[in-house]
Amino acid sequence: MNAQTYQELISGKRRDFWGTLGRFCLTGLEIPYSLAMTARNFFYDHGLRSVKKVSVPVISVGNLTLGGTGKTPLTIWLAQWFLQQGKRPGIVSRGYHADETGWNDEAKEIRMLLPDVPQAFSKNRFKAATSLLSQHPVDLILLDDGFQHRKLFRDIDIVLLDATNEFGYNRVFPRGLLRENIASLKRADIVLLSRADAVDAAKRADVRKQVYQIAPDVLWGEFSHVPVSLLDESGQTWPVDFLKNHKLLAFCGLGNPQTFRSTLLSCGYHFQELIVYPDHHIYTKRDAEALQKKAEQTRSHALICSLKDYVKILSHSPDFAVPVYALVIGVQMASDFSEILKNHLFGMTFAYPIIFENILKLN
Repeated sequence: MNAQTYQELISGKRRDFWGTLGRFCLTGLEIPYSLAMTARNFFYDHGLRSVKKVSVPVISVGNLTLGGTGKTPLTIWLAQWFLQQGKRPGIVSRGYHADETGWNDEAKEIRMLLPDVPQAFSKNRFKAATSLLSQHPVDLILLDDGFQHRKLFRDIDIVLLDATNEFGYNRVFPRGLLRENIASLKRADIVLLSRADAVDAAKRADVRKQVYQIAPDVLWGEFSHVPVSLLDESGQTWPVDFLKNHKLLAFCGLGNPQTFRSTLLSCGYHFQELIVYPDHHIYTKRDAEALQKKAEQTRSHALICSLKDYVKILSHSPDFAVPVYALVIGVQMASDFSEILKNHLFGMTFAYPIIFENILKLN
């Protein structure tokens, strides 16, 4: 089953006999998984499973659903802000789908944009955090995709909801896209609605209302993903408009490829086709040759992809007669989040999330 078929199945778009049967079978798998996650959270909530602390503050950036919600761009944004304030952040992640070098695509993406920010990866985030602290003098740790990893104590839990599918069809995986029940939002300190510009004000207000019904004390904010630059094979950056009048061939291997398509269209790009690979796809020389051939057949002036794809296909790109560019995506907050941090948060301890009350009013 490919990603599109799976989405049609769990969303209910497929209404035939096989669609109904498929959803019935997935529900049977959903029940034990959901119960297991509920039991796991119960053990942590009641101190029946241990939580370990490290010597510096930990800020977790996570989500409730499978697929891309913008965790990595937000993690990069936060790291850049702390660097601007003279702090030394480090980043810890699981390293899911790492290649033979031990680095996965998100980590490579961060390294390309933040070469001076140390990173550590492990399924055991506490182990990764202690390893990072033993090797680098960091002031704080940003935990990328850490909401479900509760073994490492975090001082602040930031949870992202994707405005285009905020609650993953309201069903737990595999019947839906939720990693755990939406009641888990009670653990969050801050909830940020990503891709907020993709929906209207009424929709944003409705999501916010639902969040407050679950977690009335949570702090709410919204942000959008915006293209900030183009990156070529030599590492040179170009303005987004540089390719606006060129004939392009696009490709990506993302959890939400339709969002990438929308972003390309919003840039005014003229692309022949969007070739979609599975999320976390590891590109081979054969893939690179196929893309090159397709680009030549369509007489495209350039290939364009996400930065996440770019860092993986880069080793093959010298063979390309048609140049490849990465579209670099940044974060734009709905209000001046950086000034709020600078005036009210910088220098404070993260040990007591209550300090955020009446501070992060990101309306």
